[in-house]
Amino acid sequence: MAKRIKTETIRTGIEMKLTEQQKKWEKWASRKRQGASAEELRKLLRTQKGRCAFSDVEMVFEKTEGTPIRSGRGCHPLYPAVDHKDPGNSEGGYRIICYALNDVKGHLSLDCFRALRRTKAWHTLMEQWRQQAAKNKTDRKAFSRLLRPNAKPK
Repeated sequence: MAKRIKTETIRTGIEMKLTEQQKKWEKWASRKRQGASAEELRKLLRTQKGRCAFSDVEMVFEKTEGTPIRSGRGCHPLYPAVDHKDPGNSEGGYRIICYALNDVKGHLSLDCFRALRRTKAWHTLMEQWRQQAAKNKTDRKAFSRLLRPNAKPK
């Protein structure tokens, strides 16, 4: 099914054709997040084409998927998160990554995470992440199992 395209004027005043997915990017990036301005976020999303900088998976931008439910489900693993390339350094730059992968990074020191990204295990995980996204991106539990294969199901 072809995506419906409408003509809209972006804040810059340039008339562009936006897909429905791009409209979701614009809405998500419409406010400052984690110190990154709305314009920085829009630029990152255009550059990354709405894909995670780590896994290259198309992220899920629906607001309902990014809003945790009390005593229930958290953010969707593929919901976008602003990642500080160099945490603690406001000049270090940003990228947009999947929420769950940002969570993994946040639990490790930067040196440890950089070392992890060079391993075969990381590359295998990213391949499995892409395969799961292609198979069924709505299956939150499948993404959780990729990150915590030995965790007991709830």
